[in-house]
Amino acid sequence: MTSFYSKFEEAMELMPSHGGNVLAVARLYINHLINQKEYEAAAKICLRVLGNNKNLWEEEVFKFVKPQQLRAVSAYLPTTDDCKLDPHVYEMVLYEYLKYDVKGFLKLIKEWPSHLYDCSAVINAIHDHFNKENMNELLESLAMLYSYQKSYESALLMYLKLQNTAVFDLIRRYDLYSVIHKMIIPLIQLDRERAFQILLDKRRVPPEIVVQQLEQNQEYLYWYLDALDKVDSRGIFHWRLVELYAEYEPTKLLPFLKRSKHYPIQEALDICKSKLFYPEMVYLLGQMGNIVEALNIIIHKLQNIEMGIDFCKEHDDSDLWNLLIVESIENPEILTKLLDGIIGYVNPAGLVDKIKSGQKIPGLRKSLTKMLCDYRLQVDELQIVNNIQLADYFSMHAEVVREQNRGLTVSYDNVCATCERSVITKDVVPSCGIIVFNCGHVYHEPCVPGRHKNEHCNVCNSEDEDNLD
Repeated sequence: MTSFYSKFEEAMELMPSHGGNVLAVARLYINHLINQKEYEAAAKICLRVLGNNKNLWEEEVFKFVKPQQLRAVSAYLPTTDDCKLDPHVYEMVLYEYLKYDVKGFLKLIKEWPSHLYDCSAVINAIHDHFNKENMNELLESLAMLYSYQKSYESALLMYLKLQNTAVFDLIRRYDLYSVIHKMIIPLIQLDRERAFQILLDKRRVPPEIVVQQLEQNQEYLYWYLDALDKVDSRGIFHWRLVELYAEYEPTKLLPFLKRSKHYPIQEALDICKSKLFYPEMVYLLGQMGNIVEALNIIIHKLQNIEMGIDFCKEHDDSDLWNLLIVESIENPEILTKLLDGIIGYVNPAGLVDKIKSGQKIPGLRKSLTKMLCDYRLQVDELQIVNNIQLADYFSMHAEVVREQNRGLTVSYDNVCATCERSVITKDVVPSCGIIVFNCGHVYHEPCVPGRHKNEHCNVCNSEDEDNLD
């Protein structure tokens, strides 16, 4: 058999130099190889002798159809624009792969340019031959074929069925943000982080649409709104985040309530009451002005005297301090803490007076000693401040006196503020006295009304009256 093949090879070598028909010999050789089931070898001869002759290729390819060996020649088929075969040829090859080798089918879909064949015809063939055994390869093939057709929504659906993260690359590559509105939940299920990168990318997918789609999955809605809050300062969905934080991550609720101003405070309070979130209730009640109710929660629910003291200091309300003192007087354990915290806000004597005779209070001596030291220090500080103020007062008073005792110059340029004549005339002895006020206005003595004489300036007095009016 080998010598038989060698004779064909020898004949093909000699034909060019003897004017023989190499193609005729080659075609006989191809027929022989196919009859001998040497399909790969026959395909190589096709590549060797057919070149870019479209008609010859189409004639020879059909010889591989009957034995169902188009797969053997598929790797050698011309696929360039120089020699593009009839689309039916490529489709026949794809159909055979689809029937016998689905993995090879997918490989060709990835390798062959989509313009070689009719994508719609191949898509229909896949649906006709769809089977669960090769589901992944078939879905991926459909995704690529739909992409070639620019049927991007169908392509995305195929990738989502595959649970293939290539869907995210496809969205970005072809700017498919407007196509994914009904795919938001499947995208999050596939890869939450990458899905949120898509959904939050310059808000190309409007948050209102995302929220609408995620209403059916509150946990996903929480994840999205929490992520949105980090990149969008408008706070348009903060009213929803109050409830979602309360449900899914309560530790974030109080910091959120303090930094946001975009939620209805009464609804937030109702949610916190239903969940018994006492610190959050204290904050919200304080914001609403219900400081007494807030302090009662601190005292009776949280039982946190330090927090109560800080709360009273923050609001600095005498009624609050009185309430805290009344509540604390019955509890010796917290009374000393209150003694330590009230200096500078209320008179400690009022608290000490309320201590019952014979009442045992742990650490009272130490607390009283500290209170007196703090009080003495406060008195000393007030005395220092008072001394500084007095020194400033006397210094400023002395400066005022010095200013008032300064002489005032009267020149030939000065005119009477009433009659507007010069108060001094050269070479003329003044016939009347001159009155000069500290404000700088100068008058002839007769020009100043008798009841105001030497009291105040008419001009300045009239300006003050105008200001009062």
